[in-house]
Order: sequence, then structure tokens, then C-alpha cells
Amino acid sequence: MNILALDQARNGAWSVFDYEQGNLIGYGTFSFGSTKFTYAKAVMHIEELVASIINAYDVSAVFIEDIQLRANVEAFKKLAQLQGVLVNFFEKNELLYGYVAPSQWQNYCKARGRNSKEVKAQILALEQSGKKQSKILSIQFVKDQFGIDTDNDNLADAIAIGYYVVNVIEILKKDESAEKAGKK
Repeated sequence: MNILALDQARNGAWSVFDYEQGNLIGYGTFSFGSTKFTYAKAVMHIEELVASIINAYDVSAVFIEDIQLRANVEAFKKLAQLQGVLVNFFEKNELLYGYVAPSQWQNYCKARGRNSKEVKAQILALEQSGKKQSKILSIQFVKDQFGIDTDNDNLADAIAIGYYVVNVIEILKKDESAEKAGKK
């Protein structure tokens, strides 16, 4: 079974993993910038892109990064709209899907704040890029775990989300869940 992990936003990324083997089998980024696309058009194109990835990789389940309200309410509203469109798409197409909280995958992949000694020893040079520490750490995780050298934190996050899913989340197929519920 293949799973799709999404770091969904106007400028986002995706990864596909073989769930049983835990192998990364595909990944990429996308960008629907505001100079060329209204937000509604960007959302429409993201939905189309997700559909094409699902078809190309025979994806059985999709996991998206959950959203959280921070200082920017407008950004949160837009992410909520995108999340709603994607969930509607998953429901219409009877796909398994789930949400992964940023803190879950970041803790598992050690992409959440580390102690100051580790930060100084491993990522001090990267801190000058102006990225948040969790973003720097996810980039480093993907480089260490998969040998992927990228400066795109969205791509690193999407790969780390997928890695978390295949190593932590138990996905039951329809027939397995019926058996566990005592049905046949």
C-alpha cells in the first residue's frame, strides 16, 4: 500500500511511501504563487495535483499536516479552506486519510528544538538562513535519513511526515478492521 504525505499550502510539497516496506518512492514540490494564481485557483490546482499523484502512485491513504492557529489568522483561514477542499476530495473518492500534528512528526524525527549543545554542534551554520529551527532540523533529518540535500523545508517536512506515518501510524485495511470489530 502506498501512502501520500502532504505539506499543503500555496507553496507545498508531497512524498509517497510504500507503507509496508517503509521506503520513500517519490517526492516533489509545488508552487502556485499569488502573482499568477488567485487563492481559489491555487486550491483548485493543488486538488488536481493531489489527484494526479494519487493516480500515478496508486495511493491508498493520504496524510496531511494538521493546521494550527498562530499569529496570522488570515493564513490560518486559507489553510483551513485548503484542508476542507482536500478532505472533501478524499471523502468523495473514498480514500483513507488522516491528520498529523506538526509536533508529532517533529518529535519523532527529532525536528523539534534540541538542546543548545546539539544545535551548536550540528546546525549552527544553517541558522544563518533565517529559517525556524524546526525547519532547519527537518532539512537536516531528510539529509541524514534519505541522503536528500535540499534547502526546501516544505519538501523536508513532507518527507518527514511520510516517514512518521510509515513508522508510527497503524493503517488497517477495510477487511482487517472488520475482522478486528468481530465482523466478517
